[in-house]
Amino acid sequence: MFFKIQNNISLTERFSQLYPGAHSNNSPAAKVRSFQLRAEGARWWDVDNNEYIDYTGASGPNILGHRHPEYVNALQEFMGEKSFCMGSSYIFSEDDILLAEKLIQHVPCAEKIKLCVSGSEAVQQAIRLARAFTGRPYFLRFGGHYHGWIDNIYGGNPDPSPEGKPFPLYDSRSNTRGKSQKSNYEGLMIPWGDLDVLEQTLHTHGKEIAIIIMEAVCGSGTLPPPPGYLETVRALCDRHRIVMCFDEVITGFRVGLHGAQGLFGVTPDICTLGKALGGGLPISAIVGKSDILDQLKDEQVMGPGTFNGNPLCVAAAKATIEILERKDGIVYTEMDRVQQQLMAGVDEIARRRNIPMRVQGPTGVFGTFLGANPDKQLYTAADMASVDNALMMKFHEEIWHEGVSALFGRWFPSIVHTEKDTEKTLEVVDKIIKKL
Repeated sequence: MFFKIQNNISLTERFSQLYPGAHSNNSPAAKVRSFQLRAEGARWWDVDNNEYIDYTGASGPNILGHRHPEYVNALQEFMGEKSFCMGSSYIFSEDDILLAEKLIQHVPCAEKIKLCVSGSEAVQQAIRLARAFTGRPYFLRFGGHYHGWIDNIYGGNPDPSPEGKPFPLYDSRSNTRGKSQKSNYEGLMIPWGDLDVLEQTLHTHGKEIAIIIMEAVCGSGTLPPPPGYLETVRALCDRHRIVMCFDEVITGFRVGLHGAQGLFGVTPDICTLGKALGGGLPISAIVGKSDILDQLKDEQVMGPGTFNGNPLCVAAAKATIEILERKDGIVYTEMDRVQQQLMAGVDEIARRRNIPMRVQGPTGVFGTFLGANPDKQLYTAADMASVDNALMMKFHEEIWHEGVSALFGRWFPSIVHTEKDTEKTLEVVDKIIKKL
């Protein structure tokens, strides 16, 4: 295709004079940024009128695609009658109740609900609740898992030979300037998937650990846990009386109605939700056992926020779940069918072109890992050692210029992607892989 960029270049120049970086700046800036003109279904158009099949999914929220008519109608009806913001402490809506009832219906661990705005906030609230519940100071997390941008949990790598407590190590690639150095010692970090290290850590430090937080599917939703790992973590949390928390900001309502909990049959004590929950508007939640969440009563544990439970976002989340849950979540079955065709097609092209690539992921998200053994399941960061990041970057830049927008090695389908989208995408993938 003829890829035009004149208007995008002009807007990039203006944007760069006003903003020092992207609105979410945890990845390298593109030389020419993309500016949307309009969007519909699984497609969007930029200001140069280039058309794209969208697999970015806004990094996960756009489970419904763009401007889903039922979603848009629900928001228009709401905005035609009600206030967008009423004060999160003293005026409420019946939608608050209806949304909570749906969360309790679909999320296995959910007995009580706390609403926030972002995933980063939800994670911090979960840690605070767990500390209050257990009276213990530390959280434990895993290398390669992402839980937001707040100082105490952003970046870091496991210390391979810790002396004493396994605090994370930081280098220039896993850290940020301006961070409180004291925050580095609020949490412990160990390698993901290593049960021996986990058991030893809990044996030595378990009485000081309030919560173990993890992405049940890490790698932006593309790396499943090693077989039996989650079940063992569950048993160890019970043994050591530690709160088990799934960070389901990516997987919640994306991999299925019941999230990763339903996918693997393991129920944590609490979990965080976000992204797909709002269908594109900002809302997050902490859901879990009553005895943990009930600490929010009578201001025992604080969780204030002007936009917590924002009425418009609550209405958006309710509408999103109503669309997804219809006919026992049949939209997930159809989305998975289309996704499996796409994954199989990409895999076949890479094999035919003799390009090593591992294609894997659950319903709603998958990864294309250039350089990796196509027949070997990837579970952990260590498994990713053979991935060719430079080649992956080139691949995604090239398919973007051919009208397929995806993130770096990550694809987020929606419930409105079709077989025609798959056919067009595979044509582009074949063209680009042939050139690699």
